Amino acid sequence: MMKAKTVVLTMVLSGLLMTNYAQNRPRNDSVINEAISRISTDSIQYQIKWLQDMGTRFLMAPNHKEVAEKIKARFESYGMTQVRLDSFECYTDINYGILQYDTTTWQYNVEAKIIGSLYPDEEILLMGHHDNVQLDSDPEIFTPGADDNASGTVAALETARVLMSMEYQPERTITFLTTAAEELMNFGDAGSEHYAAEAEAAGKNIWGVINNDMIAYDNGSGIMTFSNVIGSEEITGVAELITNTYTSLTPYVDEPSYYSGADLKPFINAGYRGVYLMENIFNPYYHSEFDLVENCDIDYLTEAIKISCGMVVYTDLTVGISESDYTKTKVSVHPNPCNNILYVRINGNRNTSQVILYNATGQLLKSNVLPANQNEISFVMTEYPLGIYYLLVYSDAGIITSKVIRQ
Repeated sequence: MMKAKTVVLTMVLSGLLMTNYAQNRPRNDSVINEAISRISTDSIQYQIKWLQDMGTRFLMAPNHKEVAEKIKARFESYGMTQVRLDSFECYTDINYGILQYDTTTWQYNVEAKIIGSLYPDEEILLMGHHDNVQLDSDPEIFTPGADDNASGTVAALETARVLMSMEYQPERTITFLTTAAEELMNFGDAGSEHYAAEAEAAGKNIWGVINNDMIAYDNGSGIMTFSNVIGSEEITGVAELITNTYTSLTPYVDEPSYYSGADLKPFINAGYRGVYLMENIFNPYYHSEFDLVENCDIDYLTEAIKISCGMVVYTDLTVGISESDYTKTKVSVHPNPCNNILYVRINGNRNTSQVILYNATGQLLKSNVLPANQNEISFVMTEYPLGIYYLLVYSDAGIITSKVIRQ
């Protein structure tokens, strides 16, 4: 009898999940699928190798402007016409091991745009830094930087290639940015600081920033980590949604924080919202001569780039600057995978919501009510075994499902 009841519950839950998935599937799904289907593992591997074979992309190396010019030319080879070098003076003062610099140099970001047809002044910014460093020997001579951060640069390049190959005409302007001088930004100026400051001064209307930094090393986890900056919940929700819907990866969302690091930080400080994508397992070849393409997981990187590409298209067509009637992204689950406590956040929860937790067999484990005008509810997961669980959220955003992993 118990076995039969479990089977029925499983069938009911499976049917409910599939129904809700169909009902809540993002609008313009075919466009997102078309874009993601064009992402090429061969193209990604080729471009990682192309960047690695430049020898070094270190900001102090004699070729650092040439690196930016080559990336600019690569964007132009896709048929993009709005491409420029964004030059800035960069002061760097560091006394660390073999890195001995107290100097000012000219550095070069690369900016490439597809201008929006309806809202050209509203921008979606996809970025990754193109400079690198290593500490084993002279970084001015050899620094491969395949994962850190050719991978993030290629996220911008490959997404641009795909959208241009589709002749995709966005409603909003899509800006692809590769930045210089990230690696020594704690010891001086950086391209992201320069660009964010100029954007703020000009009053640029940037809906969100998608920052890719080290997204090519995995070692089998299948997890992509996202920042969870307070005030950026909607774009973080988009990242979760695209990952769960269109990739084989599992999203891990950090604890909510006002802090964001590396190239995303200047944009957050300037008042923009954004999300930082980074591999879950930290690369043991970080800042070394062995950060090579052969030590990257290109299949994992391909799935990671699907996230950025999907986010750009989804945001352009569904979210935008104005409030959308499609509000699935207002629900976020973190951390996921979880260990002890699982938090569910419903942004703008104006009415009472219900959050229900099921196990993988369809057994109802817990049902909690989130009162109106409260935003977050938690589940203690320590009483449950490791494995897969499902959440059903009934709120103003509709009926939303989410897979949860306890590990």
